[in-house]
Amino acid sequence: MTITADPIPEDGFKAKGTEPIKWFALFTCDECGYASMAEMTADSQEVFAIFSQHEHVGRVPYRSDGNVVAKRAAAMAVMMDMDGEHLTWHPPVGHGKEYDNVNAHIASAASEAYSCYFINSYRAAVLMARTTVEAIAKDKGITDGTLQHKIEQMGEQNIIGPQLKDEAHEIRYLGNEMAHGDLDVTVSEQDAADILGFMDTMIDYVYQQPALIEKRRMLRQQRRG
Repeated sequence: MTITADPIPEDGFKAKGTEPIKWFALFTCDECGYASMAEMTADSQEVFAIFSQHEHVGRVPYRSDGNVVAKRAAAMAVMMDMDGEHLTWHPPVGHGKEYDNVNAHIASAASEAYSCYFINSYRAAVLMARTTVEAIAKDKGITDGTLQHKIEQMGEQNIIGPQLKDEAHEIRYLGNEMAHGDLDVTVSEQDAADILGFMDTMIDYVYQQPALIEKRRMLRQQRRG
């Protein structure tokens, strides 16, 4: 992220002493080029302490007051040098989920479902969970027919058990409503959480548990050897 405008305090420069100040600054993503607003809360003593170590940092201020220049430069130093730990982003940054022993494209789709969930985009989270289920079926060689057919085939081929098949269909049911434009259907946080839980159970059963079993088998053989 690259800062593209000087930090601006919420209430001008009226805060005194240790009174917290909210600062806002515009950033541009170095990868996608889209803009985001960063928010930081810091008191005057904190920003001046940081400014003493970053006197070279700063841009042209909106006012000529030296005190203003110092505060703006210090706030910028925090935003540029603290690796984002003090920042709240608008729009929020979605946090994905890492998956071990899962094919990269499937792990990416599942992680994106969580990214959507964490920024309260519950419809999108459900849609990505549905996409993940279909990607799993295709990864297992089931490429023909509707998603309903693919799920049934995974059950018939013992890729998933009866309970997982039911869970996969639940993902499909709600995902279909989103995919087919039934936007009058409300998707709550709990709805999305349930669907992501079903998705994780499927990923664990199809990919992660077999990998763990194989790992234990190899360790057992090594002990015998």
